[in-house]
Amino acid sequence: MTARELMEQLMAGADLGRPTVDTCKHGDPEKEVRKVAICMTATPDVLNQAKKWGADMVITHEPTFHDHFENPREDAVTLQKRAFVSEMPFTLYRFHDYIHWGVDFDHINEGFLRLAGWQGTFDGRNSFVLDTPATVYDLAKSVQDTLGIRHPRIIGDPDLLVTHINMMLGAGGSGAADKFLGDDNQLMITGEICEWRDGEPIRDASQLGIPKAMLVLGHCACEAPGMETFASDLAEKYPALEICYIESGDLFSYVD
Repeated sequence: MTARELMEQLMAGADLGRPTVDTCKHGDPEKEVRKVAICMTATPDVLNQAKKWGADMVITHEPTFHDHFENPREDAVTLQKRAFVSEMPFTLYRFHDYIHWGVDFDHINEGFLRLAGWQGTFDGRNSFVLDTPATVYDLAKSVQDTLGIRHPRIIGDPDLLVTHINMMLGAGGSGAADKFLGDDNQLMITGEICEWRDGEPIRDASQLGIPKAMLVLGHCACEAPGMETFASDLAEKYPALEICYIESGDLFSYVD
């Protein structure tokens, strides 16, 4: 099949009700594909690995040129990366909107829960209920041990016992905690926040005796498990294709 045909099949059946960023970013959408590389972020290192592997197509979750809507940027880094990408022999597609808001479920959240190994009930979108209550600290330690996410950060009481979890992986956006503060969930898991806007209300809630906590894992770190499981599911659905998941790596370096 062609790159375009594959993407059309992946997006079939869902209507977002708005324009999507899930479009071809480089190369020929009519290119025949046999080898597909999946990644979280199309960094230069990732794209070089895809080229070396012989990928016909690369599917990335995050924007390649540093703007969610791919608005033109003229800074030196973006211009140099555009020149770098223009030399790549494969077709590059983004797969962001439909993997989150497709027909069946949010594949990013589902993939995180699958690899984390937590037992409970997932509503397919943003709500997860643990079968057995756990402390926020134990869940943070579980994520660190099973997913390799370094230095998970807790806002609120680490010893708070929780069952109901709000999944807002990636960037919840400013004000993402507003609904959480008024619902029945005890824990919100997210990737990145505006600390004064979204973190301080959680700290205040905890100090006022309101059972709320937040677990902040890093944007790419917490969404990468979803792309990894997407790659394995794609390989199962399309056995005629060779599928390769390429790890983008941690954005941060740490002082231990």
